[in-house]
Amino acid sequence: MLASVAFVSCSDDDNNAEESVNSCKECEMMGSITTKYCDNGDGTITVTVLGQETSISRLPEGTTFDKYIESMDTAGVTCK
Repeated sequence: MLASVAFVSCSDDDNNAEESVNSCKECEMMGSITTKYCDNGDGTITVTVLGQETSISRLPEGTTFDKYIESMDTAGVTCK
């Protein structure tokens, strides 16, 4: 009986993919409430407000994370 085991490491690729998937923007609403918007890389966003995390299940079709953040800026939310 023959057995074969292979180990492959792609840590650099994994780190780059994780960075792009987990890109986050910190924003401020109503002048004092800090919010954090994170791109999950699958068309969803995780939003954290006052320590409470929630997920936006789907961005509107054709909307990227960056466009979503831009729309927050035009709605009076200041994002960095």
